[in-house]
Amino acid sequence: MKKVIAAVDAFNFTEQELRSYKYLAEKARGELTILFLENILGESVVFANANAESGYFDYDSLFGEEIRARGLKAEANKQKLKDFYRDNGMDVVVRELTGAPAAETIAESQFADLLLIRNTTSFAVLRDSNPPRFVRDLLADAHCPVMIIPENVHYIREIVFSYNGSLSSSYAIRQFTLLFGELSETPVKVVYVVENDEKRIPKGKLLKEYLNHHYEEVSYESFTGTPSAELMGLLLHAKNSVVTFGAYGRSRTSRFFHRSDADSLLRIGNVPVFITHP
Repeated sequence: MKKVIAAVDAFNFTEQELRSYKYLAEKARGELTILFLENILGESVVFANANAESGYFDYDSLFGEEIRARGLKAEANKQKLKDFYRDNGMDVVVRELTGAPAAETIAESQFADLLLIRNTTSFAVLRDSNPPRFVRDLLADAHCPVMIIPENVHYIREIVFSYNGSLSSSYAIRQFTLLFGELSETPVKVVYVVENDEKRIPKGKLLKEYLNHHYEEVSYESFTGTPSAELMGLLLHAKNSVVTFGAYGRSRTSRFFHRSDADSLLRIGNVPVFITHP
């Protein structure tokens, strides 16, 4: 069984989100561990430091009542989460993490096969970016593949592999394939955006041989233009699809995988995005 972890904001999650994690963990034939990220002190500490006039704060006197109230709320939400999975016939592990959410999740990812996270999850006190900083940090620094999902993932009826011949793009395809062998009958579309006037799909023969081993139906499309624009146009009205990227924020070898391209796609928010690093 694979180990699938899902990062959940203890104070902001929905049953639709939890149901999506259940569906994807089952498709990966994995056991699901919920990282229940409480961050109870975070908001108080930020505001205290922002208004600091000295180097000392008695946090219990200033925020004790608020912290205790948030602790009770987190406990109630944890039980609600457990009840949901119990009532839906799934055994899950719930790991309570009270430290810095991104750092805690990245540490957990070192010993996981897949990390799931909702595309709007944010622990920012003030207005956050789109996609949120928390999501971007996980995409750049997680030690396992990451799938960023919209709130509702009912079915996956199409797999879109973005590909440019690079190691990172082929690695993402292989990692997704190894994780989601359950989707072997799902139609696959390989999307290649022409780079450097190379109209033929790089290493196309090897790619086709590999995919034919794992999938029953595979098609190929080549586009010219800006990679992010082409992919957004393809996926803007897509339903029940998932798309892979080969890197996020680490490699500058190909414009296909610049962070800005993935950010543009994440802003659409209607399809799961699978990203990993070699």
